[in-house]
Amino acid sequence: MKLSSIRRLQAAIVVLFMSVIAYASVDGPEPGYTDAPGDLGNCTACHDHHLVNQGPGSVQISGLPSVYEPGKIYNFTVTTAQSTRRRFGFQLTAIDTKLAKAGALASIDSNTQVLFQTGVGGRQYIEHTKQGTSAPVAGSRTWQVRWTAPDTDVGTVRFCVAGNATNDSGVQDDDDYIYTNSTFVDSPTSFVTVAFQSDPGGQTLSAGSTFKIDWTTTGQTNIDNIELRYSTDDGATFPITNLIMSTTNAATNTFDWKVPNKPTSKARIRISIGKKSGDAATPAMSSGFVILGDGSGPPPPAIFSVTASGKKLFVAGENFMMGAVIEVDGAEKGTNNEEDFSHMLRSKKGAKKIDVGEIVTITVLNPDNTRSGPFVFTRPPD
Repeated sequence: MKLSSIRRLQAAIVVLFMSVIAYASVDGPEPGYTDAPGDLGNCTACHDHHLVNQGPGSVQISGLPSVYEPGKIYNFTVTTAQSTRRRFGFQLTAIDTKLAKAGALASIDSNTQVLFQTGVGGRQYIEHTKQGTSAPVAGSRTWQVRWTAPDTDVGTVRFCVAGNATNDSGVQDDDDYIYTNSTFVDSPTSFVTVAFQSDPGGQTLSAGSTFKIDWTTTGQTNIDNIELRYSTDDGATFPITNLIMSTTNAATNTFDWKVPNKPTSKARIRISIGKKSGDAATPAMSSGFVILGDGSGPPPPAIFSVTASGKKLFVAGENFMMGAVIEVDGAEKGTNNEEDFSHMLRSKKGAKKIDVGEIVTITVLNPDNTRSGPFVFTRPPD
């Protein structure tokens, strides 16, 4: 065989191979590319020109209930979108908290197909067909999917999906983009709610008094932790320093709160629930109430720790006011109020003249002329 004939044969084989790849891509990927835990990955395994979720498009799941009923059939949609694109694809699976198949996926029309092969834990995969890749109108493609919920309550179900937006060139190139997403559907037992039973709204609570906070929850088997905080700015912020209590005991539903000396007419309490699985539970927030101070005025600043890094000096504590300054051996230093200035102050050059091993006294002075107690600081080696 002549060399030119061999080259023509090799070229033909390469073209045939690439055609098979392109055709397979149009028909949909093999199972296991939804980016779900335990899957092989996402569609960037073949379309590897861009990092996942780095394009201007998206893939979305919509129409699923927030809580499923065992055995009930639900229809929902998957949409892959990116402007100017006319060909799209997707692959989706539904898994339980053990990462196994959850319920049954089915096609509604010829635009989708359920793969014969299964994945880890027997999980199913549904994806586009060749017919289902083209978009009637440029910009997005939507597919209809049917899901039959598990016959029994298996807890939270997670739907994981990967979407592909291409330029319809027929080959894998720099204009292929991959997107991933997931959504959770709770079961009757995993759906978590929280509500106040003793809302302090409208009351005036005196500093130092005790208020009994009572609440109720549902879905206790899916509760990981419970946290209570209070706000002094009508619920705009609930800083960690305003923590009332935190527990991992899901059965806890009451706490005796000693009202702090933080006078405000805009107090609120928030109860937050951390879940073991699924999307975050909606917190419960009390109505507004008043905290009446004990007449002693704002508490003075207090220093908990001091650190130095190069020329910079950092002072951590509490009750720092906006405009508070750091003092080193009685001398004021240029002080920057951090974002959480009430608990952290910084001086860009406060440690410039503090040598390693040198002992200095640090204080914080508030604009109302209240001063912290002295904090003795010995600079360690940097």
